[in-house]
Amino acid sequence: MSKKLLLLTVMTCFITAMHAQSGKSATAYAITGSAKGQSDWKEVRLIDIKTGKEIQSVFSSSQEIEILNARTGKPVQKKDELAKTETEQNSRMQIFTMDANNKPQLVTNQADLDKLKASGNKIIMVKGRHFSGRQQGYDKPFATNSAAMAYDKKHDRLYYTPMGINQLRYIDLKAKTPKVYYFEEEAFGVVKGYWDGPAQITRMVIASDGNGYALSNDANHLVRFTTGKRPEITDLGAVTDDAANGDFSIHRGMGGDMIADKDGNIYLITAYKNVWKINIETKIATYKGGIKGIPEEFHTNGAAVEEGSKIIVCSSRSTEGYYRFDLETLQAEKVSTEGEVYNASDLANANLAFAKKDKEEKKEEPAKTVTETVVEKATTPVEELKSSNISVYPNPVTDGLVKLSFTNQPTGKYNVQILDLSGRMISSSDVVVSGKIQVMDIRLPASIAKGNYFIKVTGEAGSNSLTTKLAVQ
Repeated sequence: MSKKLLLLTVMTCFITAMHAQSGKSATAYAITGSAKGQSDWKEVRLIDIKTGKEIQSVFSSSQEIEILNARTGKPVQKKDELAKTETEQNSRMQIFTMDANNKPQLVTNQADLDKLKASGNKIIMVKGRHFSGRQQGYDKPFATNSAAMAYDKKHDRLYYTPMGINQLRYIDLKAKTPKVYYFEEEAFGVVKGYWDGPAQITRMVIASDGNGYALSNDANHLVRFTTGKRPEITDLGAVTDDAANGDFSIHRGMGGDMIADKDGNIYLITAYKNVWKINIETKIATYKGGIKGIPEEFHTNGAAVEEGSKIIVCSSRSTEGYYRFDLETLQAEKVSTEGEVYNASDLANANLAFAKKDKEEKKEEPAKTVTETVVEKATTPVEELKSSNISVYPNPVTDGLVKLSFTNQPTGKYNVQILDLSGRMISSSDVVVSGKIQVMDIRLPASIAKGNYFIKVTGEAGSNSLTTKLAVQ
C-alpha cells in the first residue's frame, strides 16, 4: 500500500470515528406517534436531537415481538382474554375518548360512541386496570401509550412504563430479534388507571449511580429500580420541597421529563418549562427557575443531555422544532431549523450533565509534582462540595467540631443545616461571608448519634444550594 493511500485510509477512519462520536453525543431515543404530528405514543425511534431526523426505527407497534417475563424469561401471562371476558359481562363499563389535549373524556351515550367508532378516534373502556376498545391490549408493549423512558447504556436496554399500568418494562436492544420484558405482578408506582393523572409516571432517567429513577406527576412517589442481575424495584416515597422554593412546589409540576448529572443529582423539567434539582439521597427538590426563550405554547415533554450543561427538549404536540437550554442560565434557543421534527412524549440517552465539561477542564490543569500531591493530601479537606469552592472537614468527624471553608464564594449570608438521612433538620446556623477565604466552625449537638448525615449550604434567595455527606464517629 502506498503512503498516500495509507494516509487517505487513516484520515477516512479518523473522520468516520469523529463523525460517529459527534453523532452519538447528539442522539436520543424518542417515544413518538406513528407519524409526525400524531399523539399515539407507541413508536420508539432513535433520532438526531439537533435536527430531529430519524436515524433508526427501534420499535413499531405493528411489528411482531416476543414478550417475556423479566424474572423467568418465559412468555408473559396473557391478560387480554380476561379483560375481554369481564368487559362482556359488565354492562357498567365506563367508556372514554381522548380530547385535543390527550386527556380522557367520558362518553355518556350510544350515539356519541357510534360517531367515535366511525371517526377512528381513540376509545378506552375502563374497569379497574383493564383496557379495551381501540386502546385495549394490556399485553401489547405500548398498549396504553407511554411518556416515561430511560436508556441503560451498560446493559443496552430501554426501560419504560405504560400509562395507566403500574408496571416496569424494557426493550432489549442487544437481541437479534425484537424482545420486550415485563416485571409482572411487581408494583411500579401506584397509578390506578389511565385517568389517574397525579399518580401517572411520566418522568424517568438512569442516574450516575447506574440505577433508574421514575417520578409520579404529583412527586409523591420516587421509584428506584436497579439494573443489575437481580433488579429491585423500590418506592422511595415523596420528594420534599426545599424551604427556599417558596410558592414553587415540585408537587404542582405536571408531566415533563428527567435528566441526570455526573454528581448524583436528577433534574426535573416539567411540561410547563420549570426546572427542579433533586438530591437523590435526601429527596429534597430545589427550584432552579423557569426556562426562558421557549414559546408559551411549546410544552417541554421530553428532555435529553446534549453535552455539558446543554439540554435539548421536545414537545409532545409541536413539530416546529427542538429547543436547547443551558442548565445553569436556563436560557433557551431553537436548535433544529430543518423543517418539521417528530413530536415526542419522551426523550432518553445516556449522557450526564456536566460530565464532558469537567473532563475538558481536567485536561487543562497542569500536572502536579510529587511534592504538590503530598502537600495536597495533607492539607486539603477530605470531601468537597459540588462547587469545589466550599468544603467540609474533617470528614469523618470524631470530636464534634466541623469546619466549613468558603473560597472565592459570593459575599453574603449563607444558611448551614445538618440533616439526618430522612431529611430531618438536626441543627441550623447562619454565616456571613465577606472575604475570599473564610472558615466557619460548626459544633455538632452533644446528643448527636454516630452515623451518616448531610450538611446543606444555601445562599441568599436559595442560590448556591449544595449538599454533601458527613460521617460522625
